[in-house]
Amino acid sequence: MKNLKDKLVSVLLIGTLSLSLFGCNSSEKNDEAAALATSFCEEVKAGNTQELMTYISDNTVSEDDLKSIIYPNDFDSEQTSYYEAIKDTITYSIEKPVYDSKTKSATVLINWSIGDYSCDAALAATNIYEFKSAIGSSSKVIPFELKVDLTTENAFLTNPKAAIDAVYSYTSVENNVFAGQLSDYCTECELVLAPKGTYTNTGLIGIRVYFSDDVFNYRFVPGVKYTVINGSDALYASDVIYLEEDSVRFDLTTEMVDAAFVNEDGFLTDGTYTFMVYDEHSKEIVSIECTVANETVEKDVISFESYKKDHYLANLVYKFNDDDLMTHTFVYNSGWWDYDGTSVGKSAFASNTKTLGFSLAVSKENDSELYYEYYFSEESDFSDINTDEPLFESACKPSVYDDQACYDLDFTPQDGLTPGYYGLVIYSDSSKKHIVFTASCIVVEETSGDVIE
Repeated sequence: MKNLKDKLVSVLLIGTLSLSLFGCNSSEKNDEAAALATSFCEEVKAGNTQELMTYISDNTVSEDDLKSIIYPNDFDSEQTSYYEAIKDTITYSIEKPVYDSKTKSATVLINWSIGDYSCDAALAATNIYEFKSAIGSSSKVIPFELKVDLTTENAFLTNPKAAIDAVYSYTSVENNVFAGQLSDYCTECELVLAPKGTYTNTGLIGIRVYFSDDVFNYRFVPGVKYTVINGSDALYASDVIYLEEDSVRFDLTTEMVDAAFVNEDGFLTDGTYTFMVYDEHSKEIVSIECTVANETVEKDVISFESYKKDHYLANLVYKFNDDDLMTHTFVYNSGWWDYDGTSVGKSAFASNTKTLGFSLAVSKENDSELYYEYYFSEESDFSDINTDEPLFESACKPSVYDDQACYDLDFTPQDGLTPGYYGLVIYSDSSKKHIVFTASCIVVEETSGDVIE
């Protein structure tokens, strides 16, 4: 009996000793896992990519990869300040590791706390100060299970890269920070008013670049800039332009180039012109080229058809001389504009009218400068005018209204309008050789008050 009792005591002692040894081993492993997790989290919080690489055993991950996550490049100082503001809010807490004796590994639950950059106030912030205030008063928790392998003499992490990705996810699209390159969002590039790629006798050439609407879903969208070259000659380099719509127009005019690239008629010289468009970080978006081929042309002869007074009262009197302009014009929205409420017909005004104006409505793509002249005649066929001495001359670009643009071709004489016939002549070039449009109207002797009575 004594031997049996001794054996039982021995078994109990051995079992107690085994449990004691196991408990001690588990505690040490947990401490080791916690210490490793803590040192790693400190480096994650600091964003120390060089030190973080010592925790990563995956040979496919480089320090440059970590830098691209923690410190995305290709952003200006304003954009970077938003990143830094978020990074400054990062904190963490570590729960007691859970050790698995079978796999000799530990799981450490880390609760990362970070300013809530996706809260309404943060997304509505219009400057860095509002943004800092928003993320300082609102935070979110990112739970993450960090795995620690304890099978070897030196413990190591099995998923450190995933932890870095989780903490620095704010550098992705989730924060509305612009993702990818602006070239990824470019949908089309076309020459303006030169569908066949050739401009003839022009002082202006241009392109329009289109972008996907998705580009405006992000907080930061890079600006754009462009250069124009002719052969080996750099003609023009623009400043940075920030997108306000899903398309942007880039021009080259005679005023933007050296005199050597303007001929005696005031047109851009012959040659191949290449537009190259970049984002503000000098990454190419698109390029396109066109040809300028000048022809010797005589000045178009100014002529107006002869109409009777009742024709001006009942009809809109105008004529297109240029098919290209006609294609881009909204005829139903074009016409004489009644600024003073003194119209007495579709092309007729009372003599108390202060301003004559023709509104030529065009598509937004047609925003070239036009040059115009007004002539006065006492004859309905304008046979008595001196074409070398217009009554008034000016130039204008269209004003944009909703889905269209309008050339406001106005004339306000200081001494009022003399009853008679007024002719409007519109040119596409500053040398005023090519007439693209004409219109005429009549000013009757009666005032608008007389006509109403």
